[in-house]
Amino acid sequence: MQINQDLIQSCKSHNRMAQKQLYQLLLPYLRAVASRYLRDTSFVKDVLQESFVKIFKHLDRYDPNKAPLNKWAAKIVVNDCLNYNKRVIGIPNEEFDTTQHEIVCLPQVMKDLSDEHLLFILKQMPNGYFEVFNLFAIDGYKHDEIAQMLGITEALSRKRLSRARDWLKKRFRDKTESEADVISFPKTLKQ
Repeated sequence: MQINQDLIQSCKSHNRMAQKQLYQLLLPYLRAVASRYLRDTSFVKDVLQESFVKIFKHLDRYDPNKAPLNKWAAKIVVNDCLNYNKRVIGIPNEEFDTTQHEIVCLPQVMKDLSDEHLLFILKQMPNGYFEVFNLFAIDGYKHDEIAQMLGITEALSRKRLSRARDWLKKRFRDKTESEADVISFPKTLKQ
């Protein structure tokens, strides 16, 4: 990504061409982030639109000494995705019944999975587990940061991560060769 301080300064000065250039540079990365966090990826464009408005509105708050711009912008997108998931889907207060999400696959299937298929499987995880797993394991946030972002306690963040790992272990546990691969993917995914 070729984002320099001159481009950022031009964007802060409301230069439309600079804003368009920054938008085009950030869009692929932020689209991937949004796709990973949103439970329903049909809302990626909506969330990104909201996020870019915030990015340009609060660009003066960006501190290049703390993080690269794409990471700062990604944090805005992650927060918007988490808030959108809560607004649209909601998070149930009761304990999750993971037996309804049973997925069985052979170990050799794991190495043949595309990123898209793996993301599809991860998104079948209960929402609270998925969000914490994604923030911790993929994006590297610490439990105190996750707790603040999700409005939960650090202990609950750790508990959800543990349950997410258990959920994954159950989904990808070793199966004998005689058992069939029963992963079913939606028709929209490339086979």
